[in-house]
Amino acid sequence: MRVLLVEDHTQLARPIARELEHEHGHVVVSVRDPLEAEEELASSEFDVAVIDLLYEHLTYEFDTSRRAGNITLTGHAKLLVTGLYAARAFRRQRPDGGIVLWTSGEANRRLHLLFAYEDIDVRAFCSKSSGTGRADLLNETITAANNVVTKIDPVLNSYLPVAGSTHVSRLLLRDERHRAIWRAVALGYHTRDDIASVTGYASRTVGNTLPDMLHNLTIMDAGMRTSRRPINQLVSYASRNWEFFLDESVRISYP
Repeated sequence: MRVLLVEDHTQLARPIARELEHEHGHVVVSVRDPLEAEEELASSEFDVAVIDLLYEHLTYEFDTSRRAGNITLTGHAKLLVTGLYAARAFRRQRPDGGIVLWTSGEANRRLHLLFAYEDIDVRAFCSKSSGTGRADLLNETITAANNVVTKIDPVLNSYLPVAGSTHVSRLLLRDERHRAIWRAVALGYHTRDDIASVTGYASRTVGNTLPDMLHNLTIMDAGMRTSRRPINQLVSYASRNWEFFLDESVRISYP
């Protein structure tokens, strides 16, 4: 199989690519991030894409601008580019191709994993921390993705939806006001007036919307509780998951 490996840490990508080629017979092309993946996909075809979720250099650069207040919600510049961007690019080229999300099991990946499962129809997930450090499990997951077979690493299973659960996009992103407020809070605007100033909604509208947002969050996350001051919990949640709320691919899907 021809495999596109999208991974920013070369000390991990090189030995994994070598093992996939020498021991499992794949042809592997490695790129550093989703932007390079998009360029590679414009001129080459692959059977399977193995994609990391978060990229240190892209996240650092974006977060530096975010903290400096240089990110806006109205401009044409991209928001944070993550593995979802590469997954969408691969889906455009190969609607029937296999995608493996290859990532760690850290909590700030959860919403990305849910979105990939529910909105991009990814069904192959492999943890970087599983197994012996060799590519055996990754190769099994690549084979499953190519054969359109679901394969979910137990390390990541707890982050994925259970039967009957409501899609994260329906709970957090369906309403345009909710999306705008989540993004504003993730940018660092933490009062009703500040949120109003960047979203264009009246401060009263923002205040009236916050309880609904928290209610939806409690449906998705059993650990959340309703509160008379929902802004505090929403700020805390958005601060832990800002990479998702400011994800460029999420914004493309839900402007």
